[in-house]
Amino acid sequence: MVDPSSQQDQDAATARAVARAVAELRRAEGLTLDDLADRAGLHRTSIGLIERGERLLSLTSAAMIASAFGMRLSDLIAYAEREETLTNPTGDRQTPSGAVVIHQRTPKRMVSLSHASNDAVFRKLTGMGVDAVLSAVESTYETMDLIDDELIAKDSPPMSRLVELANLSSMIGNLLGAGLASASAGAYMRNRPHAFPDLVPLRDGLPDLELKTALEANRPKGHLPKAGTYITFRYVLADRDGRYRRGKESRGDTAWIWEVRAGSLGEEDFAVSSTAGDSGKTAQIRNDSLLGMMRIYYVPELLPYASRIGPYGEVPKDSLW
Repeated sequence: MVDPSSQQDQDAATARAVARAVAELRRAEGLTLDDLADRAGLHRTSIGLIERGERLLSLTSAAMIASAFGMRLSDLIAYAEREETLTNPTGDRQTPSGAVVIHQRTPKRMVSLSHASNDAVFRKLTGMGVDAVLSAVESTYETMDLIDDELIAKDSPPMSRLVELANLSSMIGNLLGAGLASASAGAYMRNRPHAFPDLVPLRDGLPDLELKTALEANRPKGHLPKAGTYITFRYVLADRDGRYRRGKESRGDTAWIWEVRAGSLGEEDFAVSSTAGDSGKTAQIRNDSLLGMMRIYYVPELLPYASRIGPYGEVPKDSLW
């Protein structure tokens, strides 16, 4: 049986070794604390404390820093541990007998502001700009890609091949919720798991926000019809470069958000069913109600419908669609 205190000491030692490796890699690339902080999405003070050994490096921060160096988290840890073994007890560096192989991560996925719309209406509805949604989408992409990189490095299929699609939608929704709360500039916080609403306002005058996700052309659904302010995300499965082909047989491994909508819904905007073979009682947003929500993000290249002309595709500029 492993002694818990011994394991904690080992984990702390690994964290300190990674922190020293971060400082070394930063200096080797000629980066300032501000440069690395911008790349990793962390505060420069946090990185400074970590490098000086005054704060232990969390797994999440380590993953973000590894990504900033174009490395997987496992590569950063391996590099740090190897650096430790190449230093003798007196602190003198020894000649390495072999090189650490660094597997470069694929480029970070970005979203385009040109795909966003209705910022003023969305800000009036939620107190946030559409840029917060774009940030949440990018954050979700980054987290999912980090997980996939680790899985693929261990000769495992990517996450979308390991879980049922309903569970994948739930995972994406949780990541989007966390990303949106983080990007809300203190306007919202995440609610406890499986509680309504997903995002709780921290300022007076802001609404509760419920997030729903759905695959391709499916309409988002939940277990019960509940009135409130909703943000819906629909995604497709394409390849890592964003190349998408319609049809179940052509699905790729990587989730890409193709549409985001927002609006207020009442209980009458849901179609309730409890049919045999369904996962219990469900409440799906009605088609007309979904169309009535304003579209704030749309990527035409990822449209899962047969025709780009229509309410879910290309529409007049003065329409909320």
